[in-house]
Amino acid sequence: MTTTDSVLSWAIPDVRFSPEQTAAAEGVVADRLGGPERVRLAVLGGSFAVGLGHGTSDVDLYVVGEDLPDSEVVIEYGGVPVHVNPVPAGRVRALLGLACEYRVTGADRAQIGMEVKALNALIRIVTGVPLHVGPEWREPVEAFSFDVVRQINLVRNGNISSAMAEDAYGALEIGDLLTAATASALALEYACEAVLAAAGDVYFGPKFHYRRLARTATTAPWLDHVWRLNHRVLHPDSGTDEQTIRAVTEQRLWAAGTLMAHGVVEGWDKPLAELPEPSVPQGDGARRSAYFTPLRFTDGWALVGPDEGYRVSEAVVRLWRALDGRPLSQLAPQDVPAEITDVEAAVASLTAYGAVWGSAAAGTPDPRIIRPEPEFSCHPKVAAP
Repeated sequence: MTTTDSVLSWAIPDVRFSPEQTAAAEGVVADRLGGPERVRLAVLGGSFAVGLGHGTSDVDLYVVGEDLPDSEVVIEYGGVPVHVNPVPAGRVRALLGLACEYRVTGADRAQIGMEVKALNALIRIVTGVPLHVGPEWREPVEAFSFDVVRQINLVRNGNISSAMAEDAYGALEIGDLLTAATASALALEYACEAVLAAAGDVYFGPKFHYRRLARTATTAPWLDHVWRLNHRVLHPDSGTDEQTIRAVTEQRLWAAGTLMAHGVVEGWDKPLAELPEPSVPQGDGARRSAYFTPLRFTDGWALVGPDEGYRVSEAVVRLWRALDGRPLSQLAPQDVPAEITDVEAAVASLTAYGAVWGSAAAGTPDPRIIRPEPEFSCHPKVAAP
């Protein structure tokens, strides 16, 4: 591959379970585990189930039932090793119950704060290939919503991205360039993970991150931009100075904010179908702060800034994301929702709290536009009872 080749040429076709692997798993269920009498639910999950298989990927079979092995066991069938993962029925019902309704609030984020092991198990079950669903499992399997799973992953990863943006901001304040560069790269990767969920590509773990960006039509045009931002050499030997690291940090966070703003708006009720082309601020006018992140809770819309959260509305998020340094008079009609009757005043309110930078003058914040909401910060601040 030459240095002029696009990163997009790295995309490869999806790799899913082969007929032989599926037949081996079915054989294990029928002949080695006792069939439907003992196996009440059987799901093929993992990387193959979502098209991300590679040369050493396991055939992961998740089973629920009676008189099954006590722990993971590898059973070879027809020359194919099948990794059998018994899961307690109560655990599976609880996991599926998490995906029936999005219920995250500014103060209660338990749904997006589930432990990593639980999230991994949930995703493997809901993205898996059902081999057998017994009568008692049909209702819980049919009750979960994949859109809820998307929303959980979108906001979970967006919230982590906002925390990384906060860390980058704080690190720059004391001249900690190493932490600022690292945190900004993580913020962008978590924002990409969030927008992948918004686009309908849900999985867990970083190893397939760029492969998924490449294969998903919505995000593929961003792959080259993200790759270059996060793989740029930042080292004194390459001529990097403090100003460069500060600039790259903000470029990464600008991209992260763009992805999040489209994910929580157009990628909420249905999978996100399109993103704007990657861009940078275009002038010296009002532009959104790179250190703010939009999130969506059941009790309101948030702009999460360094050490503080603010309550806004969908209309304000749409306006905020359009502010890229151009004069306000050049904003496209679709960028100014009808609810925003005075754009200059709205921008002034956002500027007052640091959510917008540039030539816009800060005014007295209009609480209908933006107001502090401690419960909406990346780490919700809730008063003790």
